[in-house]
Amino acid sequence: MPRYDFHQIEKAQTGLDHPECVNFGPGGRLYTSGFAGEVYVMRPPRFEPHQLTNMQGFVGSVMANGNHNVMRVTQKGEVSTHCDGAPDGSLAMPNYGSFDSKGNYYYFDSGDCWKPNGRFVRVRPDQRSESLAGGNWHFPDGLATSPRDGAMFMIQSTAADVLRIPVKKDGTVGSTEIYAPLQGSAMDGLAFARNGNLYVSCYFPNRINRVFPDRNIELSIEDTTGEILNQPTSIAFESKGTRLFFANLGGQRVGTFDVHESGPL
Repeated sequence: MPRYDFHQIEKAQTGLDHPECVNFGPGGRLYTSGFAGEVYVMRPPRFEPHQLTNMQGFVGSVMANGNHNVMRVTQKGEVSTHCDGAPDGSLAMPNYGSFDSKGNYYYFDSGDCWKPNGRFVRVRPDQRSESLAGGNWHFPDGLATSPRDGAMFMIQSTAADVLRIPVKKDGTVGSTEIYAPLQGSAMDGLAFARNGNLYVSCYFPNRINRVFPDRNIELSIEDTTGEILNQPTSIAFESKGTRLFFANLGGQRVGTFDVHESGPL
């Protein structure tokens, strides 16, 4: 049985066009997207959406889009290209990114959905880009950094598992290992709690799992009807508090529920 009842889900905002991604920025502002390329910022506590811009292409995550580039959007809605390739080739499907404390931006080039050609790319603050690992990954998605040891975690969507990628002090990456297999699931988003618990969203079936540091897996919440939890994709913890926010790719809302633990500092 799921730990939480899906009727505990709150509607942070509705009337959106199939939002795929959520992410929090300074001041507790929540960012999300629309199916036609809209990029929204929503200010707490009411989270009313303000459209920053339109990317004219599907937004795979907040800062990457289906025009095969990683884009930068200012608070004034000004758009520029942050990265359009890596030394070993152009981008097929830039997807799901994250900054580290040094200003490096990490993201996946997910590649082709049913071909093992995804890779892991880093863009340094001076905009130099480099491929770190992969090249044979099964549609990598969902990037999160462990608050315990700085290792990075990713999803192989079409292999149905979560991988752990150790990052060394010199910036190189170590050997990748399977952290949690979730066969029968099509996963999309990852988010760490401060205590090291890892939340994993699945757009099929409609559920969010929690993986404990000992690698035991718990079904946190599930909606078998798809009425409220409808193809959940990206997930993110609010800046202050214990609520986990998620995007409903199959619906029109960004939802949230209280998981009674905080996100990373």
